Amino acid sequence: MLDDVIAMLEQQPDLSNIRKVSTGDYASVYKGTFESEQGKKKQLIRVIHDIRNYHAIKREKDLLTYLNQYPEFSRFNEIRKVGFYYLQLFDYAGSRNLTKYVKKKGSLSSKKTKKLLASILASLKKVHKLTFVHGAICPDNIVMGKPPVLINWSHAIPALSSFDSEVITGDLRYCPPERLNGTLDEKSDIYSLGCTLYFALTGKHIYLLKKSEENARYLWAHAHHTIRKLNRLPIFWRYLIIWMTQKQPEKRPNLKELSIWIKDETVPDWVRKESIIVESSFPENPLSQLADEHYLYPIFKQALYYEATGDLENAFNLYENCAFRGYSRAENNLGLMYENGLPVRKSYAMAANMYEQAYRKGNPFAAYNLARLFEKGFGMPVNLGQALKLYEFSALRGHLKAQYALGLMYQKGLGTEQNLDQARYWFYLAAHYGHEPSKLVLKKGL
Repeated sequence: MLDDVIAMLEQQPDLSNIRKVSTGDYASVYKGTFESEQGKKKQLIRVIHDIRNYHAIKREKDLLTYLNQYPEFSRFNEIRKVGFYYLQLFDYAGSRNLTKYVKKKGSLSSKKTKKLLASILASLKKVHKLTFVHGAICPDNIVMGKPPVLINWSHAIPALSSFDSEVITGDLRYCPPERLNGTLDEKSDIYSLGCTLYFALTGKHIYLLKKSEENARYLWAHAHHTIRKLNRLPIFWRYLIIWMTQKQPEKRPNLKELSIWIKDETVPDWVRKESIIVESSFPENPLSQLADEHYLYPIFKQALYYEATGDLENAFNLYENCAFRGYSRAENNLGLMYENGLPVRKSYAMAANMYEQAYRKGNPFAAYNLARLFEKGFGMPVNLGQALKLYEFSALRGHLKAQYALGLMYQKGLGTEQNLDQARYWFYLAAHYGHEPSKLVLKKGL
């Protein structure tokens, strides 16, 4: 795929001198030269490989466009769609991130780390004012320019409990523990930044986690481990990072307190007096143990396992536990159990209620399931207009079955006027990502 991306970029008439910077599952980054009537300039080109979730891509575009008014951010110039890729073009701010910088030059001095902290705080002040959080602060997402720049806003979401905050993404070695309960807010960025500062100062992970670890071990460490080898840190940094990486979000500093710390290096007395008992062990089954401690994400994963192995009673009980606490993924799965009548008595009313609650938290799976009920009239009058609206909500968020269903409604003129161009668009998108019924429709022709 890498060769295909480079070939695609080289075919752009205004881009040249393409060089790879980094690759990832969701997006890859390249540097190149952009040519226009005003002359040539270096650009960082971010190529999004997976374009199913148009809603997330547009949300990021709108955020980047707004942030262009501030000098703390790498200037976002353009987004263009080329085939099944989106290209984001930024002014070139450097290609060496914090990870690469430390690997090549060693850990940062205290002075440089303070400058790094000040730069990131300046960025977060603008973003948090919008009630957004970055959601993925880590060494890979900081470009060591002059000054350092926080990049990769694809994980940035509003600071509220929602389906987006339930789906744990990014480098889990820097994941705040509250994400285990499906929450993410401004204090979550502070935690990840604290872990990142430890890396900047030492060249090591705060809990000595490696990329080869299992995800469950990452999550356990964030919930239970204490900072490893505190004596690596100068005393004033030691207290700051202890403060920033508190397990309880409300105990972490806010941006104003961090700005004050840069000037006078003061922390609350309780931070100085806190007794740190080193904890670095792992249980045999971290995810199961976290579920026993009532964290929502592990409970939900355990419920999925029970359902997959046929233990529907236990799965139902665990889904109900999570749904009672507002976890949208469990609400959706509980709705499916009520709809199918297993292991409970069938109730379309209960199913619709569960789907509705999850949909209002932005869950695309629930939106799709609720749309089916409206389209078929299961437990309610047929409402094709509402079904179309819900299918579109889900399709824009990357749900392949919803994209197919939306294509069918446009093809047949259900709930809307017939529009074969729209139908083809949704069929092609779903088919590109492997949806077999969409492939069959296209093969037969519209």
